[in-house]
Amino acid sequence: MGCKAMEWWLAQGGFPAEDLAREELLLASADRPLGFLYRWDRPALVLGYGQEPSSVDLGACRRLGVPVLRRATGGTGVLYDGDVAVSLALPAGHPWAATIGGLYDPFVESLRLSLATLGVTTERGSGRARAGNRSPICFEDHLSETLAVEGRKLLGCAQARRREAVLVHGALLLSVHAALQAEVYGVAQERIEKVLGCVPRGSYASPEALMRALATDLSARLGEGEPRFSPPPALHGPLAGRASDPKWVIA
Repeated sequence: MGCKAMEWWLAQGGFPAEDLAREELLLASADRPLGFLYRWDRPALVLGYGQEPSSVDLGACRRLGVPVLRRATGGTGVLYDGDVAVSLALPAGHPWAATIGGLYDPFVESLRLSLATLGVTTERGSGRARAGNRSPICFEDHLSETLAVEGRKLLGCAQARRREAVLVHGALLLSVHAALQAEVYGVAQERIEKVLGCVPRGSYASPEALMRALATDLSARLGEGEPRFSPPPALHGPLAGRASDPKWVIA
């Protein structure tokens, strides 16, 4: 009998609309823990499921050639620019899946410990989401499901919950291009510089090595053994048409 392993889809340089659609495929496929790690070669602005497009500068995004998309999870906008996305889907009956906080806590703690092994000391946020207006910039909120380095946020998380499965997603910044961030959100560059942090480049050998390390630690924390990496599956049916659906691809 072979050793127990956890499947992780691993993708670099793919199409943002397709990778975001695969998070819903991940949810539909999670009869056991299943993970997906991806990063893109070009910037893309990803809004939370319920976020209004008017909360960002769509004109600037079009002018700069930055696509604006919507994800299945909640929260607010993340400008990905070579950064790492970590998505984990679990069956609804999994112990981690019972509550929102009960899913965030072990997920974020695993990522915190992974970064600590690389010599990157981070702090958990302590705030709670409140009703009312939120910043359109995910990384301005320092909630309990976040990590910061020297007061600047480098990890933001969000969830999607379905009847059969739950998904927790983390956006981990590897760099901060403050001028670009300021333009797509229509805010002062100083505002971006004040709140955004990133994983120091010298702490990991390559983005792929970092992704594999994060998956290895999450698999172990879940009790699922070593990760088994594979390319993400092809999309079929409605998910294959996401790239031309204005609900999901906004600009």
